[in-house]
Amino acid sequence: MTRNELIKLLEHLGIHHSCYSFDEIKKSECFSILKQKTDWCVYYTERDKPELIFSSKQESDAYDFIANEFKRWGS
Repeated sequence: MTRNELIKLLEHLGIHHSCYSFDEIKKSECFSILKQKTDWCVYYTERDKPELIFSSKQESDAYDFIANEFKRWGS
């Protein structure tokens, strides 16, 4: 999955853009996806404390992970 595909999916699911971010870790309740050295990392920040919850060498894997998390929340 590409970044644009993920954004379209999240819009379709009705996920507000404040629930996720790209290229930086936000200090709010949200998922953040960013590249760190050679890995694509996904953080979940809760109470201003980011926690690494997923990492992969493949950018698309990080986007797939986020898509699956939001789909799971919606079920």
